[in-house]
Amino acid sequence: MNDHEIPELLRSQDRFVVVSHANPDGDAIGSLLGMYLALREMGKKAWPLGDRPFPVTYDFLPGASDLITDPKDVDAPEWIIAVDVAEEHRISGDISSFRHTARLINIDHHPTNPAFGALNFIDARATSSAELVHKLLKEAGYRISTDVGKCLYTGLVTDTGGFRFAGVTGKTLEIAAEMLGPGLDSYEITRHLFEEYPLARLHLERIVLERAEILLDDRLILSTLHETDFSNVRAELSDGENLVNRLREFRGVRAACLITVMGNGLIRVSFRSKGNLDVAKIAQSLGGGGHRAAAGVKSTLPLLELRKTIIEALQLALNAG
Repeated sequence: MNDHEIPELLRSQDRFVVVSHANPDGDAIGSLLGMYLALREMGKKAWPLGDRPFPVTYDFLPGASDLITDPKDVDAPEWIIAVDVAEEHRISGDISSFRHTARLINIDHHPTNPAFGALNFIDARATSSAELVHKLLKEAGYRISTDVGKCLYTGLVTDTGGFRFAGVTGKTLEIAAEMLGPGLDSYEITRHLFEEYPLARLHLERIVLERAEILLDDRLILSTLHETDFSNVRAELSDGENLVNRLREFRGVRAACLITVMGNGLIRVSFRSKGNLDVAKIAQSLGGGGHRAAAGVKSTLPLLELRKTIIEALQLALNAG
């Protein structure tokens, strides 16, 4: 769904705060920073807002150090731009002080997005929200700079798993080439993203693989992490980002699930799938959401009950084809 007012608003309006979702991934961060920097380059007042600094993996991105965590530092925005946020309650950063005075633009590629903005650009066919930001900026007449291209390419390459995931087409690669332009080196970006992990991540991966359970006639691999695992290996929560992908990489496996017990009764679940298995529907049934092949949920159910519910739901979905 393309709201054609958005490019004109980006051209004509002056004061924007840009936000994304809690525990941001590369697409959230790249899309947020790309939009923020582009607005600044267009002569606008723009503020990037979040609830905490970005993971250190993304320190190489232009504008990463500009992130504001105190909403008092945002000066009377007219528009809130939410990028890659599947549901409004998942916005990172306190927007309550200007939520009722500023209108919200919702830019996202999650099929479960309920169109919570005053203006919405939601396209579930897009491989990333960065792709949608790129499209809107071009339609606004903005010429992608090297800094903005670097941020948007980061969003695209992370959400496509380095162009390995389903949905990548020739058009995706054309968009990637436009983002890179003549001045950016793809490897310089992907090295930061995929070859500069902290050693703590290696210890987390070892734990995930050691605890991996092969279930449902070898079609599901499920593993579990606990909050103490992170502290024991001196890891941040962000160091475990996308470890669930490792569980999906094996022949015959159609679904992968990583359960992370966070403490305070909160459990985070990440789903991945192959083929036509829709894990977004399973996540939605538990109060979460996402994409057909990548989804998640936060739950307060007891661990054993949640685990049983997940396995039963996946069994039904797998047996249905």
